[in-house]
Amino acid sequence: MNSSMNILILSVGTKCKLVEYFKNEGAFDKIVTTDCAEHVPAAYISDMHYLVPPIKSADYRTTINEICEKENINVILPLYEDELELIATYKSEFEDRGILAVISDAAIIRMCRDKYALYKNLVKHGISCIDTYDFDTEQDLISRLPLPVIVKQRKGAGSVGMFKICDESLMDYLTKKEKNLIVQPYIEAEEYGIDVYVDLIGGHIVEIFAKKKLRMRDGETEISRAIKDDALFELVEKIVRVMNFAGPIDMDIFKYNGEYYLLEINPRFGGGYPHAYECGVNFMKYIANNAQGKMNPPQIGNYKTGNILLKYKEVMLLNEEESNEKIS
Repeated sequence: MNSSMNILILSVGTKCKLVEYFKNEGAFDKIVTTDCAEHVPAAYISDMHYLVPPIKSADYRTTINEICEKENINVILPLYEDELELIATYKSEFEDRGILAVISDAAIIRMCRDKYALYKNLVKHGISCIDTYDFDTEQDLISRLPLPVIVKQRKGAGSVGMFKICDESLMDYLTKKEKNLIVQPYIEAEEYGIDVYVDLIGGHIVEIFAKKKLRMRDGETEISRAIKDDALFELVEKIVRVMNFAGPIDMDIFKYNGEYYLLEINPRFGGGYPHAYECGVNFMKYIANNAQGKMNPPQIGNYKTGNILLKYKEVMLLNEEESNEKIS
């Protein structure tokens, strides 16, 4: 491994806080970022930024490998759903070159992306999940569900392509236009966001941070409150044991009639992670330790409850010369 410690963060987009947190930690000599779009805000916070081809381009992987070599990268961190499986597929190749890929294995990534496959696997292991039905094969079961129901893409991301269906005619119309759908019951429940870090060396859970979502907008949490609950932590620990995750994990969990149920898992940094960091749950430190060959000791629940995070938008103004000086 190189004497310097350099991290490459992929598809950085608007993840300004993540870049700031890595800089705050001071464990990395250089923070390099990429994106396929021009003028993304986080580019101007990193030490060096590269404009790269789209992920599906034949040149994409070659470009990432060239950046890793040029910038003496030690750690590679993907953030975007479509990129996770690609980087996970070549995880061993990165590690053969001394680059720690902060990602779970490819099979785990694929299962998390397929919401129905994830549901079937977890239920088989006795884990409480929101009931999930495959539209193409379970029409009889779906027809018995009371309206409203939630319809979403089986392999969708976030809230894109999600609909609350209150009318059978709308269901018929939607399902004639869309393919690969799942259906879930609509539940009035408390929603929780969970940030988990699984040690990349030891495979154990280092930290779990839980927040109750107080206000949502367009699928993102705007206001949340830090909480602790042993029953919630127990469910998260059981899920991690079944799935064999690695690195940062984001989960959405509902509380209904006093019981917790998993809704979905994103095997990456979640959009609500800043609440965890601001409460002292430092995934950046955990990644840096793992990159140096050090295991992180478990410290589950080592944060104060009751802190409320308010998420809001910011702006950045650059002149044309400044906007180009960091971009390669």
